[in-house]
Amino acid sequence: MKFVTLIVITSAQYEDTLKEVAKEAGADGATVIQARGSSSGAKSFFSLTFEGNQTVIIYALEEKLSKKVLKALNKEILNNKTDCLAFTIPIAHIVGLDREVLKKFEDTIKKEDDL
Repeated sequence: MKFVTLIVITSAQYEDTLKEVAKEAGADGATVIQARGSSSGAKSFFSLTFEGNQTVIIYALEEKLSKKVLKALNKEILNNKTDCLAFTIPIAHIVGLDREVLKKFEDTIKKEDDL
């Protein structure tokens, strides 16, 4: 079973909306970090301008589930012009996951394989 870190960077005003979208897609539980840019003036990253308070939402997800969540986030971004940057980073090793979380991931994978 492969895991990835899903990182979502957004304006603080979209935090609740994006967490709800991710939850509906199957991502449950995240670490939320309040952040702010360190440069002077408004800066752009891939044509997104991030000013003021930012929120970084971090999920540890099974790889297949992360793709489902990314698709849901992308739909939200495109349909509602939500300022957001979301990407995944592979996790080489992970410890400390709750056994219930692992069981949920395994059940999700089995359901998807049955389709």
